[in-house]
Amino acid sequence: MYTPFRQSGFLIDGCIDPAGFRSSCITVIEGSSSLVPDTLFHMCAATACTGHDVVLIDGANSFNPYAVSKAVKSMGHNPGSVLSHIHVARAFTEYQMDAIMGTMEEAVTCWNAALVAVLYMSYLFSTDDGKRLFGPLLADLRHISRSYGLVTVVTSFGGNWWGDRVLAQTADRVIRIDRKKDHVTVRDGENVFDYVAVPPGQMRFTDFVDCNALVGGDAIGQNCAELQDIA
Repeated sequence: MYTPFRQSGFLIDGCIDPAGFRSSCITVIEGSSSLVPDTLFHMCAATACTGHDVVLIDGANSFNPYAVSKAVKSMGHNPGSVLSHIHVARAFTEYQMDAIMGTMEEAVTCWNAALVAVLYMSYLFSTDDGKRLFGPLLADLRHISRSYGLVTVVTSFGGNWWGDRVLAQTADRVIRIDRKKDHVTVRDGENVFDYVAVPPGQMRFTDFVDCNALVGGDAIGQNCAELQDIA
């Protein structure tokens, strides 16, 4: 599918189906674009805005509270009250990630979390010792997700690196986001969506169409989808 794209609309203008983020399952969002963590930040904001708690583990020092606050504001909520529902832990080594994952179950039960988000989990596991730790940690993450019915989302840079491949093979769903200048491609299973950015000041044809009221004149102002009969 080929469609115009506005970066401000997540989950990527509605083309990543939120219903696909199922409980008790692990979804991987991969790619080198900043749209990857931004999509996860939007999910965290949307979950917290409903009053549910989020446990977020940052494995690449890439958590951006300002991006989350911006997403919360775009949903019409006050970041001050919403961000308290997002609980963040940062890991800078594979051993820190191992220790944090060891307390995951306690954190999930303490806050009754609905979403577990892990930023670039495989990034830290490049050494031989890291590779030894990585598999059991993924197994623990899957066990906790299934035991507590959690929506679990993990970001990854993707590509051919060992850790990213293992993560993708373990996941129940893999979404890949690639961006080259103004062109964005989203691969979600067998579905592929291509986007081209809409330049500032320009509009898409769909911006003029109200699918629920295809009438002309003053009924929908300037967004006329049909011409009125000339009397």
